[in-house]
Amino acid sequence: MQATSEGLPVPLQAPGVPGPDPGGAARQETDHQTRARLLRGGALFGLCQFTGMALGFLSGMVLVRVAEKPAVASYMLLQQAVMALGMALQLGLGAAALRFAPISRGAGGERATAILRRRLLALQLFLWGVVVPPLVVAWPWIARRLSAPELGKATGFLIAAAVLSSFGNLVDSYLRAFRLYGLSAPLTHLLPRALILGGFLLLLAMPGQEPWEVIASVYVGALIANAIGYAFALLRTTPGESSEPRTASSPPGYREILGTSTAMGLRSAASVLFVASSLWVLSWARPHDEVAVYGVAATLLQVMAAIPSIANFILPQEFSVLFADGRKAEMERLARTAATLVAMLSLGSLLALLLVGRPLIRLAYGPSYVGAWGILLVLAVGSFWDSASGGAGFALQMAGHHVRLLLLTVGGATLNVALSLLLAPVWGGYGIAAATTVTLIALNMAMVKSARTLLGIRTFVYTQPSQWRHALALVRESKLFPRKT
Repeated sequence: MQATSEGLPVPLQAPGVPGPDPGGAARQETDHQTRARLLRGGALFGLCQFTGMALGFLSGMVLVRVAEKPAVASYMLLQQAVMALGMALQLGLGAAALRFAPISRGAGGERATAILRRRLLALQLFLWGVVVPPLVVAWPWIARRLSAPELGKATGFLIAAAVLSSFGNLVDSYLRAFRLYGLSAPLTHLLPRALILGGFLLLLAMPGQEPWEVIASVYVGALIANAIGYAFALLRTTPGESSEPRTASSPPGYREILGTSTAMGLRSAASVLFVASSLWVLSWARPHDEVAVYGVAATLLQVMAAIPSIANFILPQEFSVLFADGRKAEMERLARTAATLVAMLSLGSLLALLLVGRPLIRLAYGPSYVGAWGILLVLAVGSFWDSASGGAGFALQMAGHHVRLLLLTVGGATLNVALSLLLAPVWGGYGIAAATTVTLIALNMAMVKSARTLLGIRTFVYTQPSQWRHALALVRESKLFPRKT
């Protein structure tokens, strides 16, 4: 088994805990090369993410041509159910892998990572055993309550897809913990969407409209193929288990892993409430025409909101090791530099929306949706602030302050719902957008302050122009796309 270039770990030396060769070959990699690998990992993730979004858009275009509206609606409801159940089945185990796997590498890492891997998979099996049996009984009733009785017969589809989804999320986090970005990004964003698009294109070549069960089979088949890819990708972590010049930390016990994963799973649920409540509150307060306009704004915001996830793809695993080794100065420098680079991209997107957003909306959706432009700008301010705040939440998570992070997220979700209920009847979509932006700013300020107080590090974007120029210089010097010789 050979490691990819992305999988070669960054040498880190734990204070007072020398590794097998603290001054030899393991230290030959320079800071310049380290920065280049991290930047390439982020760039690769961004490329795969936006390409995957494009593939998803194309799949939707093909889907409406191969199936009638009722079948499309059933398929989309099944997808939503899979997403919700997959989150319940995973319960934050991916976050636990990101926290504990990086510090289990080093001298003795073969044993430490093997124990951690067994415990993570055992907990995943336990969660499947707890959640799946009652779901088998309850799902037909839930489907009827959703006014989709045809989904009551789809228990097998639902469980298979949710189990595969939760397994993929766990393994993806484990791969990222070993910096295997060249495997993680394509498996997460490209392969499943490409397989789904390919399956829909095959259906398009067949005569007639396909039932929703056939469409769901394409979806589950893509998840099966992706899970097989993840299983083989796990073999590529072996070279990184003992290659860091530090002593591997002993993996935590089941109780600590479960405590961390439970807090992070509940935080994910609160985040979903934060995001998903807006349209429901607006639907309660205003006519459906306004809901459609806000939905267009929220859809367009996804492009800008995806920018911080580029940094989030590479930061958590780095924070884990840096904090464990007591390298807080480097942790702060990484957080603020990443925040600065992401904020530059986010600011550029905000300016583009300000200048050309209105005519683009008119061209793409028609004059009746032009009102989404103002709502989009309000939402974009919150998204920019989220980018500028850096990885404060991940810093808290990787340092073991997951309960504080959970409480802050629950507080943010509650504030968002309360403000939305207050402002939506008066200002409609603008009220919902204002509530979301105010909540994002308040939540990020609280997380930044918590990171400063509990960890002693700052994560907010650099504020001086010279520091922004320095961040750009790091990108140029690192040569994200070096020429082949």
